[in-house]
Amino acid sequence: MNQKKIFYYLSLLAALFITFTTACSDDDGPIDEEPEQGIEALLILSEGTWGSNESTLSRYDIEMGEIIKDYFRAVNQRGLGDTGNDMIRYGSKIYIVVNGSSIVEVVDAVTGKSLRQIAMKQEDGSAKQPRQIASHDGKVYVTSFDDTVTRIDTVSLQIDGTVEVGLDPEGIVIKNNKIWAANSGGLNYENGYDNTVSVINAVTFTEEKKIKVGMNPANLQADSQGNIYVSVLGNYMSDDPENYIPPAFKRINPASVVVTTIEEVTSPDRFVIWDNKAYIISGSYGNPYKVVVYDCFKEELVSDNFVTDGTKLGIIYNIAADEKTGDIFLMELDSDYTAPGSVHCFSNEGKLKYTVPRVGINPTAVIVMN
Repeated sequence: MNQKKIFYYLSLLAALFITFTTACSDDDGPIDEEPEQGIEALLILSEGTWGSNESTLSRYDIEMGEIIKDYFRAVNQRGLGDTGNDMIRYGSKIYIVVNGSSIVEVVDAVTGKSLRQIAMKQEDGSAKQPRQIASHDGKVYVTSFDDTVTRIDTVSLQIDGTVEVGLDPEGIVIKNNKIWAANSGGLNYENGYDNTVSVINAVTFTEEKKIKVGMNPANLQADSQGNIYVSVLGNYMSDDPENYIPPAFKRINPASVVVTTIEEVTSPDRFVIWDNKAYIISGSYGNPYKVVVYDCFKEELVSDNFVTDGTKLGIIYNIAADEKTGDIFLMELDSDYTAPGSVHCFSNEGKLKYTVPRVGINPTAVIVMN
């Protein structure tokens, strides 16, 4: 270890009076030293439990195997908020969507210091309940349960536009100057889910059309050819087996607007596309979870189980990819959703490289910092 890194970790020890290891306590103290640039690390967002105001942003040093579990609190001397759902890195900043607190927290990517809390409020002051986030051309775009997509300027860190879409939009992806938002209608399940994806012109920031894709669309990704992939979740809340509509995996051709059901993929949930392969969480309540791999170019399922080394996993909550290496991160929940879950890093060949155990309650997003 070089002298700069030794000094960095000794400074952390002095500031926190504890050793940061994978067994460290959750009450992290303040950090005075900035992390050394060049250290490869993970930022891990954990939701906490709804209404408990216990979301955490953790920082895991990959080389040292050491973690600051409540990194945001250690840097900023306050909590992150209630139910952090999503985060992205864009430029020098991290944007964290905190649904229960109805804010977007903007954080310096290097230091972890808060730059601004952006209140996500409707005109009457009620919460928008933001959900997911994407970036494009100097802006970030946030879906919210008030049936809108909000645009935030990344220089001023001010909201500069809002467009109405369908019911309770969730997933969002941007490709070829088009913003795609999945209108789930998830809060309207008693009266009927939505079944559309909105297409928004990124230049004019107006909705151009809605495309019917199936009941309860939730997650979106794009391949390099511009095709849009959607996992639709069906009516999993239905109490009537005769009217049960199962989840499905769909592809939208953006030119013809033809929607194709990919029959080989069953019980899809969240997914990520890397190198034109879709890594899809497949599973449901009471059934085993796994990750299947679909080749977007060959248009075929190439693996019915991504994990090739026998690693056993429980509930896989979310999935992410290292854009540079193709490493796949699987976020695993505790069985009762109230104890800390873990993050597992797999090589692109499906072999476990390392695990960040008991990182936070309901881990939901990972960013690789290098």
